[in-house]
Amino acid sequence: MEPIPFEFVSVEEAKQILDGAPPAQAQPDWPSLRRPVPPDTMALTPTAMRWLASLPAEARPLELCRRYPRIGNQLAALWSHPDGILAYLEDLLIDKRGDRRGFPGGIALELSRLQEHLQQQQP
Repeated sequence: MEPIPFEFVSVEEAKQILDGAPPAQAQPDWPSLRRPVPPDTMALTPTAMRWLASLPAEARPLELCRRYPRIGNQLAALWSHPDGILAYLEDLLIDKRGDRRGFPGGIALELSRLQEHLQQQQP
């Protein structure tokens, strides 16, 4: 019978080999976790169009509604609920996850103007 070959290793090396490398924390794949976009959110609703027309010209988020009609629809739906609309605007303007790119162009500015307009209307 032949002897079993072996190699001298430290306890630390043996532990690393047995335990393996610590598992990497995978970032969630946000696009795959999102709900599918219903086709009716690809355009502004009549309610959202009336809401947009009711705003003063300097507060109208025209570019946002053109590029992101579902957000415009949601803003219109929440407009009569002051706490809800302010919370929604804050969520759009402030990145709480830490990895969002933000809105392109002047859309963030439009949202800020809309938020300012809403705050001026409230007592």
